[in-house]
Amino acid sequence: MKNVFYGVDLAIRFLKYKGRYARKVRELGFVPDIRSTDETLDVILREHCSVSRYGDGEFNVIREKGNGFCRYNPVLARRLREVLDAAVPNHIVCIPYALVSQKNINFRTKVFWLSFFVKAYDLLASSLRKERVYYDASFTRFYFAYKDKRVCGGYLEKIKRIWEGRDVLLVEGEYSRLGVNNDLFAKAGSLVRVLAPAEDAFDKYEEILQAAKVYGADKLILLALGQTATVLAYDLAKEGFWAIDIGHVDVEYEWFLRGARDKVKIAGKYVQEAHDRREDMEEIRDESYLKQIVCRV
Repeated sequence: MKNVFYGVDLAIRFLKYKGRYARKVRELGFVPDIRSTDETLDVILREHCSVSRYGDGEFNVIREKGNGFCRYNPVLARRLREVLDAAVPNHIVCIPYALVSQKNINFRTKVFWLSFFVKAYDLLASSLRKERVYYDASFTRFYFAYKDKRVCGGYLEKIKRIWEGRDVLLVEGEYSRLGVNNDLFAKAGSLVRVLAPAEDAFDKYEEILQAAKVYGADKLILLALGQTATVLAYDLAKEGFWAIDIGHVDVEYEWFLRGARDKVKIAGKYVQEAHDRREDMEEIRDESYLKQIVCRV
């Protein structure tokens, strides 16, 4: 019965926002040039560019809101707007492709982005540039949102190629544990980790940035730190590092492996979207994981 009510609610929201979305797109006067997931992965593989990603969380911080990963922080909001407006060589800004195309995404995700475009329209209208090329922030979310999941394997293959044979530094929340208990990074040349706070990581920004520079020399730096990662990738790119905000890729991989139909909990990993609580996370005793940790902030 719960699923029935949820389905009815989604249908009502879809009808509410579909027309308003179309009107807002016309009001904007142009369709933002956001490249597809495939094009985004191709440019990363070809040009080794750094990546800053904007999803609802990043836009909401700019809108003076918070979420489960971080509270509203005016300095973070200012930095996020700075990165969104900036043009740095070998650095790309990614926003959700679903803002302009809902092809092959499931109904739940479609309704979410239609409604978000309407609710955040003032910010999007003031921030997006007609002449600018953006890329897909959802390239890391390669599984859950898709209706036809036959595309997922191809996206995953390209994602894994980013770090294949490379020395990698992971800068992640302390309970994210990317690649633990799966083979996501099996083909990386080597892997070390900097652990940062699971929530409100921006409070320790300067320490995290310095640790990334110290331990990320001559490495591909992968970032999984919520909104903080968006700014961090930009600052590292300006100093010549290759840094990618990789976001929820490990959680998506876990759901992919399970063939999950909902955003389920993953044992031993902090999955905020599955309503995990940080205080419920257990210590990890995996020796290979513990040996990878070179710094805790």
